[in-house]
Amino acid sequence: MIKRNWLLAAAAMLLTVSAGSVTYTSPAVAATSTTAASLAIGTSSSSVTLLQQNLKTLGYFTYPTATGYFGTITEASVKAYQTAYGLPITGIADSTTQTSIAHALTKKTMMEDAMNYLHVPYLWGGTTPQGFDCSGFVYYLFKTNGVSTTRTTSSALYGQGISISKTKLMPGDLVFFSIAQTGVVDHVGFYLGNNQFISATRSAGIYPQNMDSSYWGPRYVGAKRVY
Repeated sequence: MIKRNWLLAAAAMLLTVSAGSVTYTSPAVAATSTTAASLAIGTSSSSVTLLQQNLKTLGYFTYPTATGYFGTITEASVKAYQTAYGLPITGIADSTTQTSIAHALTKKTMMEDAMNYLHVPYLWGGTTPQGFDCSGFVYYLFKTNGVSTTRTTSSALYGQGISISKTKLMPGDLVFFSIAQTGVVDHVGFYLGNNQFISATRSAGIYPQNMDSSYWGPRYVGAKRVY
């Protein structure tokens, strides 16, 4: 009985990876992170084709079509991705790299989805398209894109994930600001790319902003990658 319970617990750990309050329960991501074989120079398979297609979607695979063969072009694409996302630069698509790619694809879709809510009004405590506050918008986009998370505050989100320098920000990373009191996190948004982020503000509702504007630049605190 004890052995059976231990096995069930181990299986549950493989199916759900958690960091802070954000839990990753997407079956596709779980399968990638726990069962995917490493792909490297010389490999030919449908898994390589999928890898190439995913890297092309993210802008890293430059060959016109997916070939299913892992050659020097695919290796260079994997290295470029690993460099951008702060992973060990091996050119091998191991399970960590493949999981990161799966997460990046989800976040790409999430940022595209975010643009569907432009000018939805600010509502303190709001977590629906009828109105959002800043952390409520983060919660909603995570939830609707298959990332299970608890409803929390911007300051609590700042305590999750790994810190990302401003020069290494990637779409879908969380960026944090201090509005009411210097050094105290009270605002969060999603980094979009090109120095833009999107969040729920009292003045414009959901809207992209320049991170280095005269208003937001001095209030920037830091960034976290929680998924």
